[in-house]
Amino acid sequence: MSQRSKIKKQEIVTAYFLLTPALTLFLVVGLFSIVFSIGLSFFRLSSGSLLSSAIFAGIDNFRDFLFGRDQLLTRNFWRALGHNIWISGSMICFVIPLSLSLAMLLQRIGRGVAIFRTVFLIPMVTASVSIYYVWTGIYNARGSLNQFLANIPFLDNLIQANGWLGELNTALPSMIVMIIWSAIPGTLILYFAGLQTIDKNLYEAADIDGGSDFQKLLHITWPMLTPITVIAVVINLNAALQIFEQIWVMTKGGPAGSTMVLNVLIYQEAFVTGAGLGRANAMGWSVFLLTFIMSLISMRLLRDPADR
Repeated sequence: MSQRSKIKKQEIVTAYFLLTPALTLFLVVGLFSIVFSIGLSFFRLSSGSLLSSAIFAGIDNFRDFLFGRDQLLTRNFWRALGHNIWISGSMICFVIPLSLSLAMLLQRIGRGVAIFRTVFLIPMVTASVSIYYVWTGIYNARGSLNQFLANIPFLDNLIQANGWLGELNTALPSMIVMIIWSAIPGTLILYFAGLQTIDKNLYEAADIDGGSDFQKLLHITWPMLTPITVIAVVINLNAALQIFEQIWVMTKGGPAGSTMVLNVLIYQEAFVTGAGLGRANAMGWSVFLLTFIMSLISMRLLRDPADR
């Protein structure tokens, strides 16, 4: 064996040795947890029960919430899914255009751009739970939103006596506004970085041809940012389908289930009501499959036509 081969073999052995702790952690914690969770979704097991008491249920756990075997759970599941879809649609319709608009505005600002970037990034660097409590205070019956409306004569009829999170008709829209606000900074960063990669000569050529700002946006900026848009849509879609902590901290799915989403329902099923860890795992994997499929569809629809 040549000296070069010996050195290469030693490098491979060293690499595997250095990777062993991470691989061991993944196999013990990550892969085992995934396999265990998949297996548990086919068993009946209540919260706090021993594994020895698990009863094989086949696909009954899935039938319980998907096909009406448990009518109350099925109704709650599809209602929660509808709320997730509303949140997803709202994020895509508002976060994407608002983030792009703000990114373009930041690019045009000369002096003081660092200050504006800092302001826009505040939601990302602030502890999330503290943000949720601030928004809860804003939406409170005696919060700043109601006080603001009370000082405007023609808007005082919009005041919510039980708070904006305490009314059936306003709880979910209020949550969506907060979710959009908190999602904009991350998407803004993506678009701002993408704008820096666009060749300025393209805009100069458009100016020579007499192109308007809207035409430059439509024919240069938007097509060049298609890869960024695909990433932004997938990230926001996944965030909307997997949303949990905002709802749990601010409303816990209330009032009367008007802000219930899938992950909150799964958490309640597993740990609050203690009805069934098996059923909760089954719902969790259903949400995973839904998120995966929606991400693939989004990537397919937004892909460059030349690559289809």
